[in-house]
Amino acid sequence: MLYSAHTDPELSDWLHRASESNDVPNFIRAIAEAAFFADLPHYALLRPVLLKLKRQRPRVPWVSN
Repeated sequence: MLYSAHTDPELSDWLHRASESNDVPNFIRAIAEAAFFADLPHYALLRPVLLKLKRQRPRVPWVSN
């Protein structure tokens, strides 16, 4: 099944937090933001990298509004 950053059950919350947090490295924030712009085939290519980044940094802080 093809997911997008919005529908990925394993990564969606993590991507939202990473893209909005100022407490993560700029690279992680940029790649998380880029995931939301990727079409389905490109997201499928990016997903293994995102999973590895999540394993390396599982606790991305929540952004308080």
